[in-house]
Amino acid sequence: MPFREKKAWATIFALLIVFIPYYVLMVQAYHRPDPNIFSLAHLAALALTSFVVLELLLVFIARRLSPEDAGIPRDEREQLFAFRAARVAYTVLIILLVLITFAMIHTEGRNWGWGMLYLMGIIIAEIVRATMLIVQYRRG
Repeated sequence: MPFREKKAWATIFALLIVFIPYYVLMVQAYHRPDPNIFSLAHLAALALTSFVVLELLLVFIARRLSPEDAGIPRDEREQLFAFRAARVAYTVLIILLVLITFAMIHTEGRNWGWGMLYLMGIIIAEIVRATMLIVQYRRG
């Protein structure tokens, strides 16, 4: 498995491990009568920090498992894989954000709940990008 495929797996794993519990805690906090904005901001900062640390740790482990592959610069094939994955992820991101905005305009709700949906759209688009990279590496 190439290093960049391992890196994509690390991204997917880190996003799922950090942000699934984050969203569970945010939904619980959102349904309280008067949520504390400072504890929600602390939770968001903690999730972001733990994602960065976990991602760096997993990429470091992947680099140690394949040191000969990690230092090779991207060739044309890998650049094409990255462009294709980014194009699909960008399309998914735009569709999700338009749908969330449409729902926000036509329904009633609190602002930070919609902000969490925007963040979820970005996370889903990043998972799609990493998944597309993995699929393209598997196809060759």
